[in-house]
Amino acid sequence: MTLKDKKQIVGILVNPRKKEVSAPLDSLDEWISLSNPGAEFLLATYQSKYLRTDYRNLKILPVEEILARADLLVTLGGDGTILRTVQAIGDREIPILGVNLGGLGFLAETPPELLIPNLQSYLMGKYLVESRKLLNCLVVDRDERFFALNDFVFDKAGFSRVIEIITMVDGSLLNSYIADALILSTPTGSTGYSLSAGGPIVLPGTEVFIINPICPHSLTNRPVVVPDTATISIKVYTEHKEFFLFRDGYKVDSYPSGTSFELTKAPFFAKLVKVKKRSFIETLRNKLHWGEDFRNKNRWSYHNLK
Repeated sequence: MTLKDKKQIVGILVNPRKKEVSAPLDSLDEWISLSNPGAEFLLATYQSKYLRTDYRNLKILPVEEILARADLLVTLGGDGTILRTVQAIGDREIPILGVNLGGLGFLAETPPELLIPNLQSYLMGKYLVESRKLLNCLVVDRDERFFALNDFVFDKAGFSRVIEIITMVDGSLLNSYIADALILSTPTGSTGYSLSAGGPIVLPGTEVFIINPICPHSLTNRPVVVPDTATISIKVYTEHKEFFLFRDGYKVDSYPSGTSFELTKAPFFAKLVKVKKRSFIETLRNKLHWGEDFRNKNRWSYHNLK
Protein backbone atom coordinates (compact mmCIF):
# COMPACT_ATOMS: atom_id res chain seq x y z
CA MET A 1 0.00 0.00 0.00
CA THR A 2 1.37 3.42 -0.96
CA LEU A 3 0.68 6.74 0.70
CA LYS A 4 -1.75 7.50 -2.13
CA ASP A 5 -3.79 4.40 -1.20
CA LYS A 6 -4.01 5.21 2.51
CA LYS A 7 -5.54 8.33 3.99
CA GLN A 8 -2.72 10.02 5.84
CA ILE A 9 -3.09 11.80 9.15
CA VAL A 10 -0.86 14.85 9.40
CA GLY A 11 -0.31 16.40 12.82
CA ILE A 12 0.84 20.01 13.11
CA LEU A 13 2.86 21.22 16.10
CA VAL A 14 3.94 24.84 16.32
CA ASN A 15 5.95 27.22 18.45
CA PRO A 16 3.03 29.27 19.87
CA ARG A 17 5.32 32.18 20.72
CA LYS A 18 6.17 32.88 17.08
CA LYS A 19 3.80 35.21 15.25
CA GLU A 20 5.14 33.81 11.95
CA VAL A 21 3.13 30.60 12.44
CA SER A 22 -0.16 32.22 11.41
CA ALA A 23 0.60 32.75 7.70
CA PRO A 24 1.63 29.13 6.91
CA LEU A 25 -1.44 27.82 8.75
CA ASP A 26 -3.74 30.17 6.84
CA SER A 27 -2.17 29.08 3.54
CA LEU A 28 -2.46 25.42 4.49
CA ASP A 29 -6.12 25.79 5.44
CA GLU A 30 -6.88 27.45 2.10
CA TRP A 31 -4.87 24.86 0.11
CA ILE A 32 -6.81 22.00 1.70
CA SER A 33 -10.09 23.66 0.68
CA LEU A 34 -8.95 24.14 -2.91
CA SER A 35 -7.11 20.88 -3.58
CA ASN A 36 -8.68 18.25 -1.28
CA PRO A 37 -5.37 16.41 -0.77
CA GLY A 38 -7.00 13.32 0.74
CA ALA A 39 -5.37 13.63 4.16
CA GLU A 40 -6.65 14.60 7.59
CA PHE A 41 -4.88 17.55 9.21
CA LEU A 42 -4.76 17.91 13.00
CA LEU A 43 -3.52 21.04 14.77
CA ALA A 44 -2.33 20.79 18.36
CA THR A 45 -4.15 22.82 21.01
CA TYR A 46 -2.20 25.91 22.12
CA GLN A 47 -2.83 29.04 24.12
CA SER A 48 -1.51 31.60 21.64
CA LYS A 49 -2.63 34.99 20.39
CA TYR A 50 -1.14 34.12 17.00
CA LEU A 51 -3.42 31.13 16.30
CA ARG A 52 -7.02 31.12 15.18
CA THR A 53 -9.57 28.62 16.42
CA ASP A 54 -11.83 28.73 13.36
CA TYR A 55 -9.80 26.90 10.72
CA ARG A 56 -12.13 25.11 8.31
CA ASN A 57 -9.85 22.18 7.54
CA LEU A 58 -7.57 21.89 10.56
CA LYS A 59 -9.06 19.89 13.41
CA ILE A 60 -7.79 21.13 16.77
CA LEU A 61 -6.90 18.36 19.23
CA PRO A 62 -4.67 17.86 22.29
CA VAL A 63 -1.04 17.04 21.50
CA GLU A 64 -1.19 13.53 22.97
CA GLU A 65 -4.15 12.58 20.80
CA ILE A 66 -2.32 13.81 17.72
CA LEU A 67 0.79 11.83 18.65
CA ALA A 68 -1.31 8.70 19.00
CA ARG A 69 -2.81 9.07 15.51
CA ALA A 70 -0.37 10.92 13.24
CA ASP A 71 1.51 9.36 10.31
CA LEU A 72 3.49 12.58 9.85
CA LEU A 73 4.22 15.54 12.11
CA VAL A 74 4.77 19.00 10.64
CA THR A 75 6.54 21.43 12.97
CA LEU A 76 6.33 25.20 12.51
CA GLY A 77 9.10 26.96 14.40
CA GLY A 78 12.77 26.15 14.34
CA ASP A 79 15.21 23.51 15.51
CA GLY A 80 14.01 23.97 19.09
CA THR A 81 10.48 23.04 18.05
CA ILE A 82 11.79 19.84 16.49
CA LEU A 83 13.80 19.02 19.62
CA ARG A 84 10.69 19.40 21.79
CA THR A 85 8.66 17.34 19.31
CA VAL A 86 11.21 14.52 19.42
CA GLN A 87 10.89 14.48 23.22
CA ALA A 88 7.10 14.27 22.92
CA ILE A 89 7.25 11.45 20.34
CA GLY A 90 9.48 9.21 22.45
CA ASP A 91 10.07 5.83 20.85
CA ARG A 92 7.16 6.06 18.38
CA GLU A 93 9.48 7.21 15.56
CA ILE A 94 6.84 9.38 13.83
CA PRO A 95 8.52 11.17 10.88
CA ILE A 96 8.87 14.95 11.20
CA LEU A 97 8.78 17.59 8.46
CA GLY A 98 10.32 20.71 9.97
CA VAL A 99 9.38 24.17 8.69
CA ASN A 100 11.94 26.79 9.63
CA LEU A 101 10.56 30.01 11.11
CA GLY A 102 13.66 30.49 13.24
CA GLY A 103 17.38 31.01 12.71
CA LEU A 104 19.91 28.67 11.12
CA GLY A 105 17.64 25.65 10.88
CA PHE A 106 19.98 22.66 10.67
CA LEU A 107 17.04 20.35 11.46
CA ALA A 108 14.08 22.42 10.22
CA GLU A 109 15.12 22.79 6.60
CA THR A 110 11.81 23.60 4.86
CA PRO A 111 11.17 27.34 4.30
CA PRO A 112 7.54 28.43 4.86
CA GLU A 113 6.91 28.98 1.15
CA LEU A 114 7.75 25.33 0.43
CA LEU A 115 5.46 23.83 3.09
CA ILE A 116 2.66 22.99 0.66
CA PRO A 117 4.90 21.72 -2.19
CA ASN A 118 6.76 19.52 0.29
CA LEU A 119 3.51 18.21 1.75
CA GLN A 120 2.36 17.38 -1.78
CA SER A 121 5.59 15.46 -2.38
CA TYR A 122 5.14 13.57 0.88
CA LEU A 123 1.55 12.60 0.10
CA MET A 124 2.69 11.36 -3.32
CA GLY A 125 5.36 9.21 -1.66
CA LYS A 126 8.21 11.30 -3.04
CA TYR A 127 10.35 11.77 0.03
CA LEU A 128 13.21 10.34 2.08
CA VAL A 129 13.38 9.67 5.80
CA GLU A 130 16.65 10.36 7.58
CA SER A 131 17.26 8.53 10.87
CA ARG A 132 19.10 10.51 13.57
CA LYS A 133 20.56 8.64 16.51
CA LEU A 134 19.60 9.58 20.06
CA LEU A 135 21.61 9.52 23.26
CA ASN A 136 20.13 7.65 26.22
CA CYS A 137 20.95 8.68 29.81
CA LEU A 138 20.34 6.47 32.85
CA VAL A 139 20.44 8.11 36.28
CA VAL A 140 21.88 5.11 38.11
CA ASP A 141 20.96 6.25 41.61
CA ARG A 142 17.30 6.87 40.73
CA ASP A 143 16.74 4.38 37.90
CA GLU A 144 15.49 7.25 35.70
CA ARG A 145 15.97 7.32 31.93
CA PHE A 146 16.02 10.23 29.51
CA PHE A 147 17.02 10.64 25.89
CA ALA A 148 18.30 13.54 23.79
CA LEU A 149 18.66 14.30 20.09
CA ASN A 150 21.31 16.99 20.54
CA ASP A 151 23.06 16.61 23.87
CA PHE A 152 23.16 16.15 27.61
CA VAL A 153 24.98 18.76 29.71
CA PHE A 154 26.21 18.25 33.28
CA ASP A 155 26.38 21.80 34.66
CA LYS A 156 27.63 23.45 37.86
CA ALA A 157 24.17 25.00 38.49
CA GLY A 158 25.21 28.63 38.58
CA PHE A 159 27.60 28.07 41.48
CA SER A 160 30.84 30.05 41.19
CA ARG A 161 33.10 27.01 41.65
CA VAL A 162 33.89 24.31 39.13
CA ILE A 163 32.61 20.75 39.44
CA GLU A 164 34.48 17.46 39.09
CA ILE A 165 33.17 15.11 36.40
CA ILE A 166 34.70 11.63 36.46
CA THR A 167 34.26 10.16 32.98
CA MET A 168 34.78 6.53 32.00
CA VAL A 169 34.41 4.90 28.57
CA ASP A 170 33.63 1.17 28.54
CA GLY A 171 34.95 0.85 32.07
CA SER A 172 38.25 2.68 31.46
CA LEU A 173 38.92 6.05 33.06
CA LEU A 174 39.03 8.75 30.39
CA ASN A 175 39.41 11.82 32.56
CA SER A 176 38.46 13.53 35.76
CA TYR A 177 37.37 16.89 34.39
CA ILE A 178 37.56 19.96 36.59
CA ALA A 179 35.29 22.26 34.62
CA ASP A 180 32.17 24.39 34.51
CA ALA A 181 30.27 21.68 32.67
CA LEU A 182 30.55 18.66 30.37
CA ILE A 183 28.65 18.18 27.11
CA LEU A 184 27.87 14.74 25.73
CA SER A 185 26.72 15.30 22.18
CA THR A 186 25.36 13.29 19.27
CA PRO A 187 26.48 14.07 15.70
CA THR A 188 23.23 16.03 15.31
CA GLY A 189 24.13 18.11 18.36
CA SER A 190 27.64 18.81 17.06
CA THR A 191 26.33 21.99 15.38
CA GLY A 192 24.70 23.17 18.62
CA TYR A 193 26.09 23.88 22.09
CA SER A 194 29.11 21.66 21.53
CA LEU A 195 30.12 23.75 18.52
CA SER A 196 29.98 26.90 20.65
CA ALA A 197 32.26 25.19 23.17
CA GLY A 198 34.91 24.41 20.54
CA GLY A 199 33.76 20.92 19.59
CA PRO A 200 34.09 19.40 16.12
CA ILE A 201 31.33 19.35 13.51
CA VAL A 202 30.39 15.72 12.83
CA LEU A 203 28.26 14.52 9.92
CA PRO A 204 24.88 13.18 11.13
CA GLY A 205 25.40 9.57 10.04
CA THR A 206 28.77 9.22 11.76
CA GLU A 207 28.68 6.49 14.41
CA VAL A 208 30.21 8.49 17.26
CA PHE A 209 29.45 10.62 20.29
CA ILE A 210 31.38 13.71 21.44
CA ILE A 211 32.62 14.35 24.99
CA ASN A 212 33.32 18.07 25.33
CA PRO A 213 34.27 19.92 28.55
CA ILE A 214 33.25 23.56 29.05
CA CYS A 215 35.99 25.78 30.49
CA PRO A 216 38.16 22.91 31.81
CA HIS A 217 40.87 23.96 34.24
CA SER A 218 43.59 22.37 32.12
CA LEU A 219 45.44 23.25 28.93
CA THR A 220 45.36 19.64 27.75
CA ASN A 221 41.63 18.87 28.01
CA ARG A 222 40.09 18.80 24.55
CA PRO A 223 36.92 17.32 23.02
CA VAL A 224 37.07 13.54 22.61
CA VAL A 225 35.19 11.53 19.98
CA VAL A 226 34.15 7.99 20.99
CA PRO A 227 32.25 5.24 19.11
CA ASP A 228 28.49 5.24 19.61
CA THR A 229 28.73 1.62 20.78
CA ALA A 230 30.52 2.78 23.92
CA THR A 231 29.04 3.03 27.40
CA ILE A 232 29.96 6.39 28.93
CA SER A 233 29.86 6.47 32.73
CA ILE A 234 29.69 9.81 34.53
CA LYS A 235 29.98 10.68 38.21
CA VAL A 236 29.71 14.31 39.28
CA TYR A 237 31.03 15.92 42.47
CA THR A 238 30.35 19.48 43.58
CA GLU A 239 31.11 21.61 46.64
CA HIS A 240 27.63 23.05 46.22
CA LYS A 241 24.54 21.13 47.33
CA GLU A 242 23.59 20.21 43.76
CA PHE A 243 24.38 20.33 40.04
CA PHE A 244 22.07 20.39 37.02
CA LEU A 245 21.44 18.01 34.14
CA PHE A 246 20.17 19.50 30.88
CA ARG A 247 18.96 17.72 27.75
CA ASP A 248 18.54 19.50 24.44
CA GLY A 249 18.71 22.87 26.19
CA TYR A 250 16.12 22.16 28.89
CA LYS A 251 16.73 21.38 32.53
CA VAL A 252 15.94 17.78 33.50
CA ASP A 253 16.52 18.08 37.25
CA SER A 254 19.04 18.90 39.95
CA TYR A 255 21.12 16.14 41.54
CA PRO A 256 23.25 15.85 44.69
CA SER A 257 27.02 15.50 44.60
CA GLY A 258 28.16 11.96 43.80
CA THR A 259 25.27 11.05 41.47
CA SER A 260 26.18 8.52 38.75
CA PHE A 261 24.95 8.31 35.15
CA GLU A 262 25.34 5.91 32.22
CA LEU A 263 25.01 7.12 28.66
CA THR A 264 24.52 4.87 25.63
CA LYS A 265 22.98 4.96 22.17
CA ALA A 266 19.18 4.85 22.38
CA PRO A 267 17.40 1.84 20.80
CA PHE A 268 15.20 4.11 18.64
CA PHE A 269 15.71 7.07 16.30
CA ALA A 270 14.38 10.49 15.40
CA LYS A 271 12.98 10.42 11.85
CA LEU A 272 13.32 13.54 9.70
CA VAL A 273 11.51 13.86 6.36
CA LYS A 274 13.60 15.15 3.44
CA VAL A 275 11.86 15.98 0.17
CA LYS A 276 14.98 17.20 -1.60
CA LYS A 277 18.15 15.17 -1.27
CA ARG A 278 20.84 17.53 -0.01
CA SER A 279 24.18 16.64 1.48
CA PHE A 280 24.99 17.82 4.99
CA ILE A 281 28.15 19.40 3.56
CA GLU A 282 25.97 21.59 1.35
CA THR A 283 23.81 22.48 4.35
CA LEU A 284 26.88 23.46 6.37
CA ARG A 285 28.23 25.60 3.56
CA ASN A 286 24.91 27.39 3.07
CA LYS A 287 24.06 27.87 6.75
CA LEU A 288 27.53 28.92 7.90
CA HIS A 289 28.44 30.79 4.70
CA TRP A 290 31.61 28.78 4.25
CA GLY A 291 33.60 29.62 1.15
CA GLU A 292 32.25 33.16 0.96
CA ASP A 293 34.75 36.01 1.06
CA PHE A 294 33.41 38.87 3.16
CA ARG A 295 36.61 40.92 3.01
CA ASN A 296 36.75 44.32 1.39
CA LYS A 297 39.04 43.42 -1.46
CA ASN A 298 39.54 47.06 -2.40
CA ARG A 299 41.85 47.42 0.57
CA TRP A 300 44.40 45.16 -1.09
CA SER A 301 46.66 47.02 -3.50
CA TYR A 302 46.73 44.32 -6.17
CA HIS A 303 42.97 44.71 -6.76
CA ASN A 304 43.55 48.32 -7.75
CA LEU A 305 46.29 47.55 -10.23
CA LYS A 306 45.16 47.87 -13.83
